[in-house]
Amino acid sequence: MTENTTEENGVQPQQEEVKLTSKQLWKKILYEAGDILRGAAFPFIVSCVLSSMIILFFSYTDDLAIQIIAVAGGEALFISSMALFGRSNGSAAYKTTLTNATKRKLKNQDVKVFYRTGEYAVWKGFLIGFITTLLFLVLQIIACTGEYKFVTFMLEYACGWAVAPFEMADLGLMHPYILLMALIPTAVHGGMYIYGKYWEDKRQQKITRAEDDKRKGSKKHYYEENSYDSGKRYDLNGKNGKKK
Repeated sequence: MTENTTEENGVQPQQEEVKLTSKQLWKKILYEAGDILRGAAFPFIVSCVLSSMIILFFSYTDDLAIQIIAVAGGEALFISSMALFGRSNGSAAYKTTLTNATKRKLKNQDVKVFYRTGEYAVWKGFLIGFITTLLFLVLQIIACTGEYKFVTFMLEYACGWAVAPFEMADLGLMHPYILLMALIPTAVHGGMYIYGKYWEDKRQQKITRAEDDKRKGSKKHYYEENSYDSGKRYDLNGKNGKKK
């Protein structure tokens, strides 16, 4: 980062603890919000795709067995995808934390390093999972006030993971308790986000140990190849290794 850019963003070379001004605090919030929304974007898109698949297979036939398989299979895929994204986001956040910590030691003046953007925090895992449910929460709250065709259509094809089990049970959508379905992706993503941090930490430890073992092995090989044996003598005729 150039000196002009640093001054323009209000970033100065920092120590471990830095008190932010109100302007810097708002910038930190904006950078962090952007990073969190990027983390939630792909899980949200995948949830919409899976929701459409669940409803399409569910409405394809009146056979209850097939409907149960469609809904149960779709829910399993949805939960698995949220778990996968949670672990991936947690792992990426922890790597960012380690990288930024190293950069700070080197007095790196990058804006995102200064604001600790994208670094690991437990609350971020649950917030990202919650953000993916916002569309469902808004639509479901509206659905609880009356029957609206567009809202029902959007709930089925964008939030089928939440409403399909209730439609299969023929309970309808005008029930506030359906809102509790938002807890599933929030909890799954948050829990796996935490696991992703520990998974990445173990992976980093394995890499470090492997590199240490490799260095130690190289040193051992070097000293074995160049070891001095006082019990050997060397003549000029090329017959080496004769004992005295």
